[in-house]
Amino acid sequence: MTNDKKVIFSKETLMPLGMVIALCSGVVWISSQLNQINYKLETLEQKLEDQWTSRDMENWGLKLKMKNPDIVIPELPSKN
Repeated sequence: MTNDKKVIFSKETLMPLGMVIALCSGVVWISSQLNQINYKLETLEQKLEDQWTSRDMENWGLKLKMKNPDIVIPELPSKN
């Protein structure tokens, strides 16, 4: 029996191996960029959902006045 060692890495395999490593690195980079974009979009959506607009204040004030007619609620200044 002979102990022939097979060479796994040679000049022919280094180029495809480099391409695989570059491709995997590109996928990881794109994934991280997409995760950052997704995080920023979620942050913006959360800020938009949490806005308390003048219409919301007016509606809340009207509901409060309807349920508690003896409370004096000041009028909101109008935006012109």
